[in-house]
Order: sequence, then C-alpha cells, then structure tokens
Amino acid sequence: MDIYVYMQGQRRGPYEKAQLEEMWNRGQLPNDTLYWHDGMPQWAVIADLFANTKMAPPLPVDTGNAESTTFPAPS
Repeated sequence: MDIYVYMQGQRRGPYEKAQLEEMWNRGQLPNDTLYWHDGMPQWAVIADLFANTKMAPPLPVDTGNAESTTFPAPS
C-alpha cells in the first residue's frame, strides 16, 4: 500500500507502512504529521496509524569507559 505523508508544508511519498513505522520509531515523524492512502476519505494524523505500535525505547547513552581521570596542575 502506498502511503503519503504531509509534513513541513510538503506532500512526500509514497512510502510503505514498514518504512513509515521505522521513521516513527526513530522519532522522525512528528505526532501531527498527516498521512493518506488510497481508499481514505481524508488525511489523518499519523499518530493514529501507529496508536497501537510501541515506540522503541531511547538508545542508551554511550559513556564509554566512564572512569574519571585527574591530571596534575601545570607547573
């Protein structure tokens, strides 16, 4: 199914639902983005399309080796 989105004043697409879901999970689609596909009477808010989709948890912060290092003061 070809799905179009309307955001930032532009219609974009077509996208597959899986593509949009990936974008949604990455936080690339604001909740108020509109979407439409053939058979819909009007554009709808994309948050409704993914209402039952659990967003991916935020990525952990990579602190690397978080040991504190102290350097001597310059002489």
